Amino acid sequence: VYKRQGEVLWTADGVALCTATGAQYSQRVVSDGAGGAIVVWRDNRNGFSPEIYAQRVNAAGNVLWGADGVAVCAVADMFNRPWIAPDGAGGAIVAWECLRDVDYDIYAQRVSASGVMQWTTGGVIVCDAKYDQMNARIVSDGAGGAVVAWIDDRNGNDDLYAQRIDASGAAQWAAGGAPL
Repeated sequence: VYKRQGEVLWTADGVALCTATGAQYSQRVVSDGAGGAIVVWRDNRNGFSPEIYAQRVNAAGNVLWGADGVAVCAVADMFNRPWIAPDGAGGAIVAWECLRDVDYDIYAQRVSASGVMQWTTGGVIVCDAKYDQMNARIVSDGAGGAVVAWIDDRNGNDDLYAQRIDASGAAQWAAGGAPL
């Protein structure tokens, strides 16, 4: 339900962004810059291993990326905590932690305003240093990319690292990120 000065603008019980089977959880939302929003979440529609999905809804309350959203990352891995930042062009950049081997690493994916993935299938690696990288957070860099920060255990401590990813998905700072 979206309200402006007390007036309900969409349906009384809200707009369904996803009605797929399984659980949808860990939702995050950002503005699409055009009066609507983009929502990202963890999704168990395909069984035990959660995947990352997203949906865009316009200012009128219409879903724009299909009935149940688009798969941001649907490879057979364990995903946690997606975070999202606007890309300044009606789309978004999503960052998450992923267990693809024995440690958690940070990945990201850009989705266009029309719901098409812009980077490598499964996302680009933001950091895959030894041991765990977790609790990623993301903000727009104001130039179509994003800055991702996370807690990093590569040195045996909970250090803070960050990486800037440009609009094409290329890392802009040192490999593995810059220590903060």
